[in-house]
Amino acid sequence: MRRLGGLISLLLLPLIAIIVYSSLRSYFFKDPPIWTFEMSLFLFGSFFMLGAAYCHMDKRHVAVDVISHYLPPKWRRIQGIFSEGVVLFVALVLIYISVPNAWRSTMMLERSTHQTPFNPQIWWFRWVIPISCAFISWQAFRDMLALILNKPRRSAEPRCPQ
Repeated sequence: MRRLGGLISLLLLPLIAIIVYSSLRSYFFKDPPIWTFEMSLFLFGSFFMLGAAYCHMDKRHVAVDVISHYLPPKWRRIQGIFSEGVVLFVALVLIYISVPNAWRSTMMLERSTHQTPFNPQIWWFRWVIPISCAFISWQAFRDMLALILNKPRRSAEPRCPQ
């Protein structure tokens, strides 16, 4: 999952290039490219959704942990199992809902609804939701299993010196 997260983070590079190109062309030539808006939506959406499992793995997401600080270790573990169960349940429901929509979109080779002359096919983008939810559910399952077996989770490597 760590390598996949690193690869997914590389989606930021073409996103930055597209935004800079669009901004410069708009500023200097007053002619923004029609394709950059939708491409930036696709890249950012893919980065955000596919990067969620990586974020969950390193516990870098926003969490309300006010209560857990006051709980003894046993109840903190139980609360963690419950929390991971909720994440797993939501991810599995999203997979159940999104796979038929992605399949239908693939069968009809769905195109963008923005009605621009670019009008790209977006069926592939519909698959980002179930794929990212599968990654999130896998990570939630692993974390929940580690909590149930009372195995300490490997701590994330620090990103910057402290």
